Amino acid sequence: MTQSTTPTGFTGNRNRYYNPVSKIQSLIHNLDAELVQLCKQCSVPKPLSSHNNNYASTFGSLGGGGSSSLGSSMAAGHFRPEVIGNLLARTRAANPIPSSSPMAPEAQKRQMRNVYRTRVIDAYRNRRIFTVYGNYHTVRRALMRRGWLEKLPASRHAKLQSMSEDALLEHARRGNDYEAVVLSKMINHFPAFFIWQGKGQRDLCAEVRPFRNRVRRSQFLDFSTKVGLVGCAEQERWYREDGVCGMSYPRFYRLGGTNLEERMAFIEDYQQTQARSLLLYVREHQPAEMVSEHGTVHTTTLDFALDKVKKMVRHAEHYSLDDARIKPPTPAEIVENQTFMVQSTDVLKSGAKFKGSEKVMAEYARLAGLYLDQVESLRPDYRWDGSRNLWILKPGYQSRGIGIVIRSSLDDILQWTSNNQNKKYIVQKYIERPLLIYRTKFDIRQYMLLTITDTKVSIWTYRDCYLRFSSQEFTMDDLRESIHLTNNSVQKRYKNKSNRDPRLPKNNMWSLDQFKDYLRHMGASEGAWSKTYNGFKQNLVAVVMASLDETELLQNAFELYGCDFMLDEHYNPILIEINSTPDLSPSTEITARICPMVLKDCIRVVVDLPKNPTAGTGLFELAFEVNYSIDKGADGKPLELNGKQMTLFENMPKMRSSPRTRLLRKILNNVKPSTSRKVEKVKEAQAKHEKAAVKISKKKRMAASSGSLSEASAQPSTQILVTKTTLNQTTRENLALQYTAPK
Repeated sequence: MTQSTTPTGFTGNRNRYYNPVSKIQSLIHNLDAELVQLCKQCSVPKPLSSHNNNYASTFGSLGGGGSSSLGSSMAAGHFRPEVIGNLLARTRAANPIPSSSPMAPEAQKRQMRNVYRTRVIDAYRNRRIFTVYGNYHTVRRALMRRGWLEKLPASRHAKLQSMSEDALLEHARRGNDYEAVVLSKMINHFPAFFIWQGKGQRDLCAEVRPFRNRVRRSQFLDFSTKVGLVGCAEQERWYREDGVCGMSYPRFYRLGGTNLEERMAFIEDYQQTQARSLLLYVREHQPAEMVSEHGTVHTTTLDFALDKVKKMVRHAEHYSLDDARIKPPTPAEIVENQTFMVQSTDVLKSGAKFKGSEKVMAEYARLAGLYLDQVESLRPDYRWDGSRNLWILKPGYQSRGIGIVIRSSLDDILQWTSNNQNKKYIVQKYIERPLLIYRTKFDIRQYMLLTITDTKVSIWTYRDCYLRFSSQEFTMDDLRESIHLTNNSVQKRYKNKSNRDPRLPKNNMWSLDQFKDYLRHMGASEGAWSKTYNGFKQNLVAVVMASLDETELLQNAFELYGCDFMLDEHYNPILIEINSTPDLSPSTEITARICPMVLKDCIRVVVDLPKNPTAGTGLFELAFEVNYSIDKGADGKPLELNGKQMTLFENMPKMRSSPRTRLLRKILNNVKPSTSRKVEKVKEAQAKHEKAAVKISKKKRMAASSGSLSEASAQPSTQILVTKTTLNQTTRENLALQYTAPK
């Protein structure tokens, strides 16, 4: 039996064969024609015809059963057209194929779609999909350089997002907007693993724990608002530690609510500040300038002010919780306070003269200096006060200088806050003696980054900052915002005053290097800036620590803050406010340099550092770190805070009870509480006692001895029963105190 063989090239029909060599030759001719057309478009010289002849002769020899190097390469899968394929890809990317070849664009779309899908899947598997709301292009570029793909929000490239995917692929090129929209459409159903969003936006994709630039906390301890910063200032005393954690903040009061006690506390503080302002005025002026024979202010006003400051010194030295309770003044005290306020205001604002001699005023000036030094040593923030008693009023939940006013009259302050209850005004003591540069007020913008992992909260401070100047010279006689508010959002509305010092910058900003040069020029100590920067860190650590109890510790959450500080005359920082959405736009050449650097270094800390502990963090410096991990397992591992172990009730020690303790326990154990049955027994005993009394009354004619004996025998038994069963809680406590009282 002969076995049938199937010849090469069999197509299923025994009577039909075809030559595979001829098929390959026709394919080569078609490719060669397309190559010639593409070479004309990209100015590539036409391949030599000898190559075609070699291809034909080679395939002809293949058909005749011969062998050659090309035939072997085809058999091995290394066909020469791979070079042509690369050329085709480059050419199609540069010049689309005209409509004469309708199949080529479709093939190109399929190829591009497959490439994009591969990139999308790879980005999802490696958690490299991000979404950025707003014009934070530095963040976008930093993530794209790391291989991340952007999931566009609906507002970005809205017109392109309305186009179909095929229409976008026709115009998609590497790095252009069409490619970005195509990729965004493909990853639209995937979650984002990095989200840069606004403060009021809803947190999306929470199930994948993305890197999110928002740290949520309760409004009462949200230090990015005026109200929350006040709450943190109240709590920071429990975390204060010299050289590590401490807050320097002007005193404040919440007058936007209905808290009567806080309102009374502000009135008391205002009157105390008025007394110190008057004594400061006396200390800073010559006695001859303040007295006159026809003076209208009596020296009893100074006695009242001195008495006020004496009480403040005693209060600061012996502070207790009872002192914190503000007691309402008596009618006599109200009259004295009103008289003092009227006369002191005449002196401070109108320059009224005292009635007395220069010698007496010199003695008052000496006492004023003595008591002011004492109270300022106990309360350093009093050194920022002047003699104007100015207070700044800020809306509790607004920023960028909106709604801020400065007032000096107590009635004006109370009236303003009462008329604007919906704005929750914070009344804060105005810093009347700040550090000035060329007679101009300034503040410092410092950046802080807060990051949260699954076990740690890290506080980062930026080693670079910049100064913002007012457009007008500083004066206390004019309370306009152009003089006293240094926010860039406020100052950009005003022109620089013509008589301002020419050494000040025209754009009202200085870099840190320029400020350091100024300090050297003014003869400041070499450690002046180090002292200031360490004060920055201590203030920010204190604020974060005070807010941790009300902070949502979510893994991968982070937030960048813009912190505003002022300096006193000794270069000590004073925290003014903290912004959760700082302005990072390149408004001047100073911000055009530092703001992109801050964002780039922020990505280094947030994205690079968790994957590589040795990665660089730019100019961000780790100021403090809190370990909040708690093991709730059965092994009872201790709580860790700040890197130090603190064991909480691991094994309670067995304490040996003292003799008095054992005696007390014995007494209390012997005394059993009354039950319903015992109560019934007591009632029965009382009934028997009544019956016995009736019998005794009927036998009055009996002998006195027998009657007395019967009463004595009946009454003691009842007393013992009642005493034993009706012992109440008060009696038990008295017994316990009697046996445990110190001898």
